[in-house]
Amino acid sequence: MKKITAILLAFILIFICYIPSNATEATEATTEHPETTEYPDDPSKEPDIVSNAAIVIDAATGQVLYEKNSHDKKYPASITKIMTTIVALDHNVNFNDTITMSDNAIWGIERDSTNIGLDVGEKVTVEDCIYATMVKSANECAYAVAEYVAGDLNSFSKLMNDKAKELGCEHTHFITPNGLHEDDHYTCAYDMALITKYALQNDTFRQIAGTLTYTVPPTNLTKEPTELWNGNKMISSASPYYYEYCEGGKTGYTTDANNTLVTFSKKDGLELICVILDCDGLKYSYTDSKALYNYCYNNYTYFYPLSDFSFESDDDNVTKTNTILNNYYSNLDHEMIDLEVDKDFSLLINKSMDTTKIEREIKLYNEAKKDILGEINFSYDGEQIGTTPITSMAPLLSSQMAQKEEKPTVSIFGKTKKILFIILIIIAALFIILVIYIIFASLIRAIKRNRRRRYLRRRKKRDDDYYF
Repeated sequence: MKKITAILLAFILIFICYIPSNATEATEATTEHPETTEYPDDPSKEPDIVSNAAIVIDAATGQVLYEKNSHDKKYPASITKIMTTIVALDHNVNFNDTITMSDNAIWGIERDSTNIGLDVGEKVTVEDCIYATMVKSANECAYAVAEYVAGDLNSFSKLMNDKAKELGCEHTHFITPNGLHEDDHYTCAYDMALITKYALQNDTFRQIAGTLTYTVPPTNLTKEPTELWNGNKMISSASPYYYEYCEGGKTGYTTDANNTLVTFSKKDGLELICVILDCDGLKYSYTDSKALYNYCYNNYTYFYPLSDFSFESDDDNVTKTNTILNNYYSNLDHEMIDLEVDKDFSLLINKSMDTTKIEREIKLYNEAKKDILGEINFSYDGEQIGTTPITSMAPLLSSQMAQKEEKPTVSIFGKTKKILFIILIIIAALFIILVIYIIFASLIRAIKRNRRRRYLRRRKKRDDDYYF
């Protein structure tokens, strides 16, 4: 009996020891969180980021410098408001117009979602609504902007989707103007980068997206002004996540989307857009963004391949066999053509790239396209990395010849018909003049006859009176 009891106690002890061991491992597996990891000793190595999708592009050209699952479907949350704002700005909204908050705008959002406490019937300006939408991420204001621009949410979402399609977005579909979760409201990192690239062409958007604090003045229902602070901690110098080169952006969060963040930064003339999606933890959206910016700024730079370029160099003999130029040089009845390129044209290249291996190909067209005669293509290791047009300010012979060829030819028979037609017009004109002359002469004769008759009647009357 004692032996059996001892065996049972041994099993119980083993079981008790086994449970804590597994629980500890499980706890460590669920509570341990990955961190953003940079490699300062090897700056050419991409950082390890927490976010499940991300991208960095050149704001000027759209060139992709870094990407991770950039075409995967994700929920955007409040970075949706970038599209909301730019659609409103594209419709030339009047910032001084007054918006009266509707029942739908106030009660059509989740009550625990971000808002600035406006009420039904409260009157604010369009400017206040748009700034509150971007700075404070106010969901009721985004709703109100949509109603002001398009009348209702469905019409506004169509404007959003039309704009997304116009910009080349292939994995985006918007339903709401504020980004509150809908299963069919989604985007991807690449598409959000395209949208932001377009938005940055608007100076007003830049100003709004980079505003740290904004004050909504008193309204018809609120006696005190409302102070708004930007949720993007990368532009606040008081924040531990401050990034000195960041100029603006938009944050987002829902439980389905996780943390999302779009920012734009500029350093040494290079402006970049960074998009973070599906990031588990707000602080990691900032540390991921900063790490990606550091990586791109450390590894990419502008290269100017045409700074000392000339068409007169020996290696550009391709110009001598071109149809346009041969036609031009064989005809002396014009100014000599002057080929031009943009010597400030730049390529955004990795600093590790050997610029001496960048190949240049001059391609001249056989037919001019307006003032564009050709293009210069640049490649590296067989892959095209950029292109720029070849232009001319001189009138193009090929264009002149085309215009001449387009003039309709006139046959001898056609010329004869034209001459006969002119003669007929002249004869008709002479006939009309003759008819007018005859009519006019007849009128004059009739007037004279009438005058003579009146004169003879008056004279006869005087003679009759005298003899009487």
